[in-house]
This record gives sequence, C-alpha cells and structure tokens, in this order.
Amino acid sequence: MNHRARWGILGCARIARLQVVPAILRCREAELAAVASRDAGKLEEFRSLFGDFKAHAGYDTLIDDPNLDAVYVPLPNSLHREWAIRAMRAGKHVLCEKPLALDAAEAEEMIRISRECGVLLMEAFMYRYTARMGKVEEILASGLLGPIRCINSTFRFFLDRQNTIKEQPELGGGALYDVGCYPLNLIGLITQSEPEAIAVECAKSNGVDVNLSAVLRYADGLIATLHCGFNAFGRNYSEIVGTDGALLIPDTFLDDAGQLTLLTKQGSESIAVAASDRYGEEIRDFSTAVLEGRQPRLGLEESLRNLRVLERILEKIRD
Repeated sequence: MNHRARWGILGCARIARLQVVPAILRCREAELAAVASRDAGKLEEFRSLFGDFKAHAGYDTLIDDPNLDAVYVPLPNSLHREWAIRAMRAGKHVLCEKPLALDAAEAEEMIRISRECGVLLMEAFMYRYTARMGKVEEILASGLLGPIRCINSTFRFFLDRQNTIKEQPELGGGALYDVGCYPLNLIGLITQSEPEAIAVECAKSNGVDVNLSAVLRYADGLIATLHCGFNAFGRNYSEIVGTDGALLIPDTFLDDAGQLTLLTKQGSESIAVAASDRYGEEIRDFSTAVLEGRQPRLGLEESLRNLRVLERILEKIRD
C-alpha cells in the first residue's frame, strides 16, 4: 500500500495555489503528483512555486493518469458535477470544492456515482477542521446551551477583484454559492434537519446575489438567520442561542487563534481556541481516508441536505 495519497489538481485556481497545494506539501500522508491546466504559463508558475510534478495540458489526461489516487476539483461551481463524475468514473477519489454542486439533483448523481465506483467523495468545508469548530461541537454536545432556539451566522467580504468567476452567473457565481454556503453548513450541522419555511431578501449585481439574508424556521421553533455578501466590509461571525446559554463565535470560518464567549446564568466565560491548519487537516483526513479505506469526516448526506436548503433559498431570488 502507498504511504502517501497521490494527488492531482484540476486547474491552477487561486485557492489551489494559495491554500490546497501548500497544504498537500505540508502533509506527510499526501503527495503532489500532477497538475492540469490548459495554460502552460500557469503550470510553469506552479512548478516554480511547488517543485516537481507531472504537468497535464488537459483535465482528461490527468484524471486518466494511473499514478493518482485522489483528485482535487477547484473549478468554477458550474463544472463541479462534470469533472467530479469524470474523475470518479476513472477510479479516483474526489475532494470537491464547496458547494459540492449547483443543486440537489446534481449532488444526488455525484453521490450515486461515488458509491457505484467505490470511491470517496467529499465537499471541501475546511473550516470544520479547526480547533474553533472542535470547541463549538464540544459545547453543543455538552448540553450547556440547552435546546437551541436561535442561530445567527454571517460570512461576507468586500470583493475588490474585477471580472472574477464569483460575478458570473453562468459559472455558478454569487455570494450564496461562494460564502453563504458556510453559514448554511454551520446551521445544518447544528439542526441536522431542513427548515419548514424560508424567507429571503437579496440585492443583485451583474446577475448574481451580492447581498443576501435568509430566515429559516424549523419544526421545533428554532429560527436561524444566514447572511452573506460581496459588497460591503467583511464580517465573519456566528452566535448560537439556547434556553440556558449562548455561544458567540467570532471568525467562525477561519483558523486563527481567538476567543469564544460562553454566556450562561453563571456569567460570561472566555474560551481560548488555538490556531489551526484547516486546509492541512482537511487534506490529512481525506488522504488517510483514501489510504485506510475509511470515510472522511464530512458525510455526503449532510452535503445533500444542505444543498436542498440552498436550492430552496435560490428559488426565492430567481427572476
């Protein structure tokens, strides 16, 4: 058995260059084996940054490479389904950037094919691998907050780069797909269910949502709010409120060191969280899952459930 999972990267996307490929290089269980791009200049840039790997001039030749175990898909959202399926049918395990697909039907097809082909498929929510989220899950499991009644979660940033895929509707652009899926994932992690009712307000630019808020009401009376956007100062914050306490989570989806605040009848408690390597831990988990023949941390039923909710939100804002 290989001691390292051999990775191929489909394209030279910014997130691959800045985050995922460096994470692969940091991971003892992973090896950067191949990168595909139609742009020879980008392949040379990657080689200058990351050293030796097999360069492929097309995505097809990479997924057919017999010397690869896993493929990372950082392509535009509209291409996730097509290339994840092609890679899985070629026998490769797939780590696919979020959102896994554009809608639940695409995700269902991807999940079915992963099972038919006997390969792993996971949505790349790297924030789930932080010490911050570990502490959040620990507090939720402890019952200190009591039954949860309210969740508020925001992820927005000011988009100051021009002509990005984030602004192109035909490529699956928009704030909900790009960053709103993080609060939605957090809400799904907590509720483990789908809302009974959804209300949405949205502002659009260039055909995509750039400022969106959604209110989700659940059968047990819990109400969750989700906010995301591209057009104003950045905010990355969540709060979880129960009958017995509240948990305040600054920088929810980041991996730097920080503080959580736990509020109960006994008063306020600051809880330190250490800096983490969210991308490195995600790559380590998926790589060892490939090597050990086990499932990775994030399950596909969770991804499918959250995509059903995301699809319902999008239906509210389509012209």
